[in-house]
Amino acid sequence: MCEPITAISIAMGAASFAGSAASAIGQHQQQQAAVARSNAIARQQYQQQMQIAAADDQEKGRVYQAELKSTTAAKNAYYRELEANQAEATRASMSLQNKMEERRTAAKFNMQGQIANSIQAQGEMLATGKSGQSFLLNAMQAERDLGFEIAQIEQSLYDSRRASGIEAEGILLDQQSANVGAWNNLPADPLSPMASFMPIKPIKAQGPSGLALAGNLVSSAAGAAGTGLSTESALYDISQRP
Repeated sequence: MCEPITAISIAMGAASFAGSAASAIGQHQQQQAAVARSNAIARQQYQQQMQIAAADDQEKGRVYQAELKSTTAAKNAYYRELEANQAEATRASMSLQNKMEERRTAAKFNMQGQIANSIQAQGEMLATGKSGQSFLLNAMQAERDLGFEIAQIEQSLYDSRRASGIEAEGILLDQQSANVGAWNNLPADPLSPMASFMPIKPIKAQGPSGLALAGNLVSSAAGAAGTGLSTESALYDISQRP
């Protein structure tokens, strides 16, 4: 009866070991699969984040180049406007100078005409051959009239020069105001885009070690051996009963 009992015990131990080993291997493989899946998901998320960051940087660069191009065009327009303002101020100043020159020329001819008239009047008075206090008074009156006329001409010329100076100052102020307005319309220089923060590269998770599986298998073998011995002992006790 010993050999059948031993065979049964060995069979029971083998069955126990097979079950425990299969369970240990299954758990090991399941843990490995879970870790591999977690690592795959982490790699995929990292790659997606890298792609998003690259796309964001590309878009920032495109926007920056467009803003830079727009700013350059605005500056070119600004410099052209300054040139136009200068040309207009020069034209207005030249026109004002021409008007002032015409006024001075007219005043000069007017003054010369008044002097000529006064000289002619004095000549006519002398031609009469008269003398005396009445003649002297008439001559003095003619000189006063000439002085009055010249004073009026000079005052008119002075007023014209003053008005011309005010108008010239207004031309400069208009030019300055136009230049300031053009400057205020300039857009600010675009700031160089900053690179996006790179995502943190995931650390690969380690799966269950082979040593752990080996230990589980050794434990399963030991447990199976114990089960076989227990079964053999039980069967032996049963076989010894009367």
